[in-house]
Amino acid sequence: MQNKILKWSGSGLVALALVFSLNSCKDKNDDVDLPPIDGYNSSDEVAAANRVAYWNFDGNQMESKSGTAPTKSDRVTYTSGIKGQAVKFDSGFLFYNSIPALDGMTAWSVSCWVQTQNSQAPGYTSMLFQLTKPGSTFGNINLGMETGWRPAGNDTMVYHGWFSDGGGLQDNRNDPFGDPAVGVVKAGPTTWVNVVMTYSKGDPTQLLIYANGQSIGAYNTRGTSVYTPSTPSSVVIGAWLNNVPGEAHTADTWPHAFVGSIDQVRVYNKTLTEAEISALYKLENAGR
Repeated sequence: MQNKILKWSGSGLVALALVFSLNSCKDKNDDVDLPPIDGYNSSDEVAAANRVAYWNFDGNQMESKSGTAPTKSDRVTYTSGIKGQAVKFDSGFLFYNSIPALDGMTAWSVSCWVQTQNSQAPGYTSMLFQLTKPGSTFGNINLGMETGWRPAGNDTMVYHGWFSDGGGLQDNRNDPFGDPAVGVVKAGPTTWVNVVMTYSKGDPTQLLIYANGQSIGAYNTRGTSVYTPSTPSSVVIGAWLNNVPGEAHTADTWPHAFVGSIDQVRVYNKTLTEAEISALYKLENAGR
C-alpha cells in the first residue's frame, strides 16, 4: 500500500498561520466582560424583579414587559438615544390603552431620559409620562417639565411631578426659583438628562425627583397623603390625556404635547433607593 503525503506550499502555510492568528485574537478579545458598575453589569439588572414596564424604543414603540403596542400615536419619529434609538416628539404622543401591571401599585418609581429645551410659550407644561386618571386632565402619576417658565435658550430645566391622592393632587414642587432651587437641573437643548420620580407611603409621604443620579430637591411636607389611583388607567408618553383625540378628558385646553426626545422609560412597583437610581443613571449613560 502506498502512503500519501500531504504537501503544503509556502503560501498555504502563511494562510493557515493567518487564520490561526485571527481566530486567536477573536477568542481573546471578543465578548470581554466589562467591569460592573456599582455591582451591576447592565441597567436591566437594577431592581429587575420590580420593573413592571419598560420602553427602549429601539426601532419600535412597544412596552416590552407586556408586549403592548401603542393604541394611538401621532407626530413621533426615531432619533439617536442615550442607548440605541429614542423617540422624537413634535407635539406628538404615544397612547397605550391598558397596561394592567401599572394599575395596582402602592409604591412606584418612573425613570426616563429627556432631551428638550425651554419654550417661549407662557405656561407651557410638558408631560413626559402619565398614568392617566379617567376623565381627568391630571393622571394618577404625572412626570412633567415646566418648559414655559423660562425663555427659549435658558438652560435651567424645571421638573415637576404629581400624584393622585384620591381627592386631589400632591406634587414635589416648592420653590424652583428659590435659593436653593427645587426640582431644577442645568441642561442645553442637545443634552440628555435622566430624570427619576419616586413615591413612598409614610409620614410624611415622600415624592422625590432625581436628575442624573442625584436628588434635585422635593417638597416633602405631604403629610400622610396616600397615592390613590383611579382605574382603569391608560398610559401616555409625551403628552397629556387631553392631547389624545377620542379619549374622555376635561375641557382644559392649556395642556401641551411634548417637543423633544424621550428614551429608556422604566416603571417600577417599588421606591428605588438612591444607590439604585445612581447605578441606573451610570449604566444607561454608558450604553449598558
